[in-house]
Amino acid sequence: MFKKILTISALFFFVTASLNAQTANIEKTGGFARLQAMGNNPYIIDPFNMTLNSAWAAYYGNFIMGDLGSTNTAFGNDGIGQYIGANFQVSRNLTIAAFLTRTDFSGTFSILNLDPYGAVNRINNIIGSGAIVGLNNNVALMASYSMGKHKLGFGLSYAGTTNEFNPATGDPTTGSASQLGLNFGYVSQLTSSLLLEAALSLAFPSASYEQPNVSTTSVSQTILSLNVRSFIRLSQKFKLVPVLQFVTQSGSEEVPNGTGVDKRDGTSTSIFILGVGFMYSYGDFLFSGGPAYASQSATNPAIENVSPELSNGFSGFPIWNLGGEWHLANWIVGRVGYMAISGKISNETAANATDVNEAITTFYGPTGFWLGIGLRAAGFSLDATINDDVLRQGFNNIGGGGASFAYISLSVAF
Repeated sequence: MFKKILTISALFFFVTASLNAQTANIEKTGGFARLQAMGNNPYIIDPFNMTLNSAWAAYYGNFIMGDLGSTNTAFGNDGIGQYIGANFQVSRNLTIAAFLTRTDFSGTFSILNLDPYGAVNRINNIIGSGAIVGLNNNVALMASYSMGKHKLGFGLSYAGTTNEFNPATGDPTTGSASQLGLNFGYVSQLTSSLLLEAALSLAFPSASYEQPNVSTTSVSQTILSLNVRSFIRLSQKFKLVPVLQFVTQSGSEEVPNGTGVDKRDGTSTSIFILGVGFMYSYGDFLFSGGPAYASQSATNPAIENVSPELSNGFSGFPIWNLGGEWHLANWIVGRVGYMAISGKISNETAANATDVNEAITTFYGPTGFWLGIGLRAAGFSLDATINDDVLRQGFNNIGGGGASFAYISLSVAF
């Protein structure tokens, strides 16, 4: 749950080629590392926003992006969060993109995320470890179509696994899992000083295990995510950026009980985020941030004669996301970000089959400063968060064994 709390800060969004001052700061450079280095900032425009809103593809034609991620093993090539995406301008109005992501994708609330609420794990907990192979290698196709100042986006993703066992003697078994994702994106310049963007994402993770003479064990889920953001220009240097995000997840389970099948609701989850931030730009300097309110709750349905309905959740205010970046030269950008979380965690446990114990605890997230750097060469960009210990070691970095960068994003514009 803490992981979801710490990721509770990223959204998406988009614009049009005739938006003048509103789109002047859209560059074909950036990525998850840039957002993280600026305090997990949801108030800035970045190519990574395309993973939440397919309409962003209209602004990043002929562009390749991806993450090397963070270190998993020393000098290894299996960094956490690695993915790749490519976006091509097919015509003046049409842009097509493709993404390949893994189960450890760093974004949140996107159709590029795989099984975020554990449908596969639920089956494996019932049947046994390894019954279902976890989802991986998610393929997503996106397209954006421009109609004047309006941009429409559509995304489709799919991943699936199977695990069949056919013994020489005895009965075969089959475990399978899949996830279908849909994304609908929209952006419009409503007035010369107001840009509105919105995206709706749907994902349908499911898993099942079949064995002869026993009813199928299955879990199915539906995830809906709504993201809305606007940029309100109050002056040439200052924009107000309100952000709204809502996510809901629900599902059902069918579990054999020896005489039949128990059909019941699965755990349901809801997330609500409301933030009001700003963007201030002056020359080669950008500062952005603001406070947000966030709540998350998960509800386990009652089990007759066993336990009542139980909920746990988090509510936080204020959650601060602040970040700045400076173009130190035309080939290097320096960044600093800060994030602070204040909130409460609630947890319910069963006292008996009908009564509930509730505990409410103050929570301060393990947050603080991020440092980052961006390197540019022609159309190539490398964006990274800097390991804080690099600064602490000083001259000891010469010949030292520590990693200089914590998380790395790459992109190429052509």
